Amino acid sequence: MLYLYKYGCKSFTRKDGGMITKIGLDLGYANITVSDMTAGIYREQSVALIDKDSRRIISVGNSAIEQWDELSDRALLVRPFKNGLLFDRQITQSIVSHVVGSIPVEEKLRCVIGIPSDLIAKQEKEVFAILSDAGISESYAVNRAVAALIGAGGTPLQSVISVNVGASATEIAVMHNGQITYTSREIIGGEDFDKAVKQYIAEQGGVNVSLSVARAIKEQLGSVWHGKEESSVDIEGTLSLTGNSVKMTISSEDIVGVFEKPLHRLLMSVAVAIKKIPLDQVEAVFKNGIVLTGGGSMIHGLDLMMNKVLGISVRQPADSIDSVARGLSIINSKIPVKNRVGNKNITSLVANYYKD
Repeated sequence: MLYLYKYGCKSFTRKDGGMITKIGLDLGYANITVSDMTAGIYREQSVALIDKDSRRIISVGNSAIEQWDELSDRALLVRPFKNGLLFDRQITQSIVSHVVGSIPVEEKLRCVIGIPSDLIAKQEKEVFAILSDAGISESYAVNRAVAALIGAGGTPLQSVISVNVGASATEIAVMHNGQITYTSREIIGGEDFDKAVKQYIAEQGGVNVSLSVARAIKEQLGSVWHGKEESSVDIEGTLSLTGNSVKMTISSEDIVGVFEKPLHRLLMSVAVAIKKIPLDQVEAVFKNGIVLTGGGSMIHGLDLMMNKVLGISVRQPADSIDSVARGLSIINSKIPVKNRVGNKNITSLVANYYKD
């Protein structure tokens, strides 16, 4: 049977011969990403536009971004996932329901969602309630770092370190023979690199720029290792003293070294994970090294810097921003159809799906 998916401004087709539609759902601080093994991967921004006075939700996702300029005088853009999935239940529910409502379903929709390693049981229960209210028949949760490893082409049976750098946090998991021997969630991510650019421009030129402008500068000019082609970009900001608009040019050379502090924090977080590897597992883990994923990992040279500083090989897939969502959908495809235990964290069971 042929379906046409409507997702934001995009559409895609999927063929599904079964009665269960299986998706992976990654609720990131910057984006919410849906993955389907047949149809592909699509994302929408994790934002809601809120009326300042009534606190009413005007719109969510890409529509909220499109309406922001027109309504900025009376509305606020809110990212509800910054401090965890349940920062705001109502907004989270609206965004999830919006995305899930875009998915055509035959008889049953089964979802595997990525969760942080430090999510407590009460919060997990709330996540499953949100998914149920959004119309999902059956839900499971998996550690985001484990899902990222699988989405990058690895398996949970490997001895490896999975490092998933998101927009606001980094998930780390050390895997060995199907077991997680160490996991952590560190509050350091791609937005910290954006803030470093924003702060540098404010300190050097007394010019304020938005985080979105700082992010664009990072993506076009930023590097933590040599080898990136020199370039420049024209930007517009406001003078701190007068508030007047000003245009300026930023070059690659201008922002050399601005990422030192967030880079140090990120590397030290991974170094702690390496120190936690049991001695009898070190050789096996170092043989496979680090699998680096996430949108926050895409700054030029991060894989090389990590390799040189930590003395361990680093592999980074080209489409690492989608690794978590892709891994979640792969896991979903392996869960038995007759599985009867829904609303459960199955991280510890994922390795079983890969055993002969």
